[in-house]
Amino acid sequence: MSPCRAVARLPDGKVSPVEPSSIDELLRDQATPVWLDIQDPAEADITLLREEFGFHELSVEDAARRGQRPKVDEYDGYYFIVVYAASCGPDAGVRTHEIHCFWGKNYVVTLHDGALPEVEAAMQRWSHAEDPEEQTVAHQVYALLDAVVDGYFPVLDAIADRISDIESEIFDGRPGSLRVLFELRWELLKARRVLAPSRDVVNILIRRDIPVFPPALVPYLADVYDHAIRVIDTLDLQHELLSSAVETHLTVTSNQLNQTMRTMAALTIALMAPTLIAGIYGMNFLLTPTGDWGLSFPVVVSAMALIGGGILIAFKRVGWL
Repeated sequence: MSPCRAVARLPDGKVSPVEPSSIDELLRDQATPVWLDIQDPAEADITLLREEFGFHELSVEDAARRGQRPKVDEYDGYYFIVVYAASCGPDAGVRTHEIHCFWGKNYVVTLHDGALPEVEAAMQRWSHAEDPEEQTVAHQVYALLDAVVDGYFPVLDAIADRISDIESEIFDGRPGSLRVLFELRWELLKARRVLAPSRDVVNILIRRDIPVFPPALVPYLADVYDHAIRVIDTLDLQHELLSSAVETHLTVTSNQLNQTMRTMAALTIALMAPTLIAGIYGMNFLLTPTGDWGLSFPVVVSAMALIGGGILIAFKRVGWL
């Protein structure tokens, strides 16, 4: 089996680790909340869910597959919830992590790939709760959703810093900025595709009449929903900033190209006058002015230099050079 751990809140109010093999006994006691966390679920873990908990085959099939959309499915006696956590990848990119959750009357089962700090924080928060009202199974789910949504904000802050750095790179003329812009923009689109429906998951839990969901917890879930809305709004704002950054990059590039063309045009014009003079005096006509004068060569070269230099100075003053 994959790494898994189970904790249960005993009648004295303390949370203690329990063996996954004894979960069937704890499930019979409706007064003992249990949290089973499975990391990197394997076939043996799916079999455990099927045999020990008696979950519906469709929910077990969804739990065994990745790429599920965020949702809340209601089954006989429990709910199956899919949400996504987020973390920062290389270069402040967005990485999403799928979390599957079974929520019953006296248990919560979470499945995910790799260690997730959101799950760990939620388990610690529920384990250390001293208020009896915060020791229920509903608070387990609330702690998990709250940790997942709050985990979005550091990622958004890192993205904002990365966008600021990219904007500086654009005006500094560093190469590769456009490629980084499109990569980050694509990651934001993928993140929004999975994070936006997570907001709807919280909304469904608030509005649905769930027997194991105490009314006193609704304001707390409403706060999580408000945070989720802020996350989506921030994602949309950052996507617009990236779109503006792309337009800015194209504008800066166009301006640089125009400046280069003006500089080349100015240099070409500055060289045309000396070239014209040199061409005329290179035709070897007998009647060429100053052709029979001994100082004709230095005079002509000086005139070419003065005319070309004067043209360059004129273009420098108008900003073409």
